Amino acid sequence: MLKKIRRALALVSILLLTGLFLDFTGALHTWFGWLAKMQLVPAVLAVNGAVLAILALLTFLFGRVYCSVICPLRIWQDGVSFLSVRRKKKKNRFRYTPARTWLRYGLLALFAAALVAGISVIVSLLDPYAAYGRIAQGFFTPIYRLGNNLLA
Repeated sequence: MLKKIRRALALVSILLLTGLFLDFTGALHTWFGWLAKMQLVPAVLAVNGAVLAILALLTFLFGRVYCSVICPLRIWQDGVSFLSVRRKKKKNRFRYTPARTWLRYGLLALFAAALVAGISVIVSLLDPYAAYGRIAQGFFTPIYRLGNNLLA
């Protein structure tokens, strides 16, 4: 039951966030602009303590809720993985590999150093929200505009 709720919330979240990236009229930003403010890296860059506290509280209460419901890149990855398994009909889609802590902490150190130094290029390259924004702009925008133009 919880898995179905998580998937439903993730679907609503990804549709609304994709709509925010594709919305050229600004109508969605009036109602759902708060979803963009709930993203981790924009909240850190804006020094938004309330959002950071809410995300910390949600994580403390529900676990990795940010990664599974709020982060659009992770939801996209989960969807692609789910569709890939359905197409290939593999039972075990992942193999065990030991954690690469040097890579994890190295990227964290690079992110923190870039954040302190004010190098926004590195920060935006490592931000999953910005990465999904680039996917939405590059992949979905032409399809969305074509559909809009055909309907107009």
